[in-house]
Parts: sequence; structure tokens; C-alpha cells
Amino acid sequence: MPRVARESTRAARERAILRATIEELARADYGGLTFERVAARAGVNKTTVYRRWQTKADLVRAALTSVVQAFRPGKTTGSLRGDLLQIGRSTREFLESFEGQCLLRVRLLHHPEPELATMAKELHARSLGDIAELGRAAALRGEISSANNMTLLVEMLSGALHTRLVMKDEAIDDVVIARLVDALVDGAHGRSPQQPVAIRKTRRRKRR
Repeated sequence: MPRVARESTRAARERAILRATIEELARADYGGLTFERVAARAGVNKTTVYRRWQTKADLVRAALTSVVQAFRPGKTTGSLRGDLLQIGRSTREFLESFEGQCLLRVRLLHHPEPELATMAKELHARSLGDIAELGRAAALRGEISSANNMTLLVEMLSGALHTRLVMKDEAIDDVVIARLVDALVDGAHGRSPQQPVAIRKTRRRKRR
């Protein structure tokens, strides 16, 4: 088999194993996750998993890292609005993905298993670092007063998308994301939404 084909096969097998790990984590939780079950779900031999990851912690960390890497916001687009649109689309893709739906069942950051909670917090810190970098760029452009405000904007955007997709089971398209982002950007810039014309109340003349 040519080298390129071998590497492609190896990469596909690794993706299958990491995907199976996420599914097993959601199904059996951290305590019930085993190499045997992951291998069976991925359709590979158990030794294939052991050769690549020596411990369960190594395997789960690799699986969680692969998910975080797949949905990272990326470098700045050059504008606050563009960055938030990028984050909004990435968040939607995560929430709609197989991995995202599996991980929503596991309370990673507050998981009772310390080892898993530690992994989740490390990865969460990495995500916050990406957002902080975008925040610094937006602050340098004068679009937000402080880089810390970017975290708040992302939290509000992610919360709105989570509510619509997960809690209300509503579809999210690019138009909805753009409307949410525009509202956040207007707020960050100190612009108020257009107010409706006030209805003047006519005073009744007092009878003499």
C-alpha cells in the first residue's frame, strides 16, 4: 500500500476511535468507558487503541482535544462583527454535530470525576485563550473598550444559540446568527436599537 494511502487509512481509523470514545463517554460516562468498548464501537482491534493511547485518560483527552480543535474560532476576520459571526457559526456546528450532542449529555466542567473535570477545565481555558486573543484584536481596533468584553459577548451569543437549538429545538440559520450578532455589536458600540415612535397621550380638558 502506498505511503499516502497508509497515512489516510491510519487517520481515518484514528478519527473513528476518537469519535467512538466521545460516544462511549456519553453512553457509559467516564467510569464505565473501557478500551474494549471503544474498540468495538470503532470497529478496530483493542491493541490498536492501546498502541496509540496507553491510558484511558490519554484517550479521552485526545478525543476531547480533537473536538475543541475542530470547532476553534480561528484567527480574527478583521472586525468584531466578522469574528462573532464566525464564532456563531462554529457554535451552531458544534451543537448540531454528533460530538456536540454527545458531550451535551456530560457535565464536563462540573463532572464528579476529578480527572475528567480537570481535562475539561484545561480545554475550556484554551478556548477562553482563543476568545481573549480575538478580544485584544477588537480592543486595538477600538471596537470594544476592553478585551474582557469579548468573553461576555461570546457567552451571550452562545447562550442564545444554545437556548434556541437545545432548549427550544428551533432551527438556526445564518440570518438568525447575523441578527443576534448585530444586536450584540450595536450594544458593544453603545448604539441603541431604533425606538418606536411614542404615542402621544392627549389630555382631556377639565370640565368647568
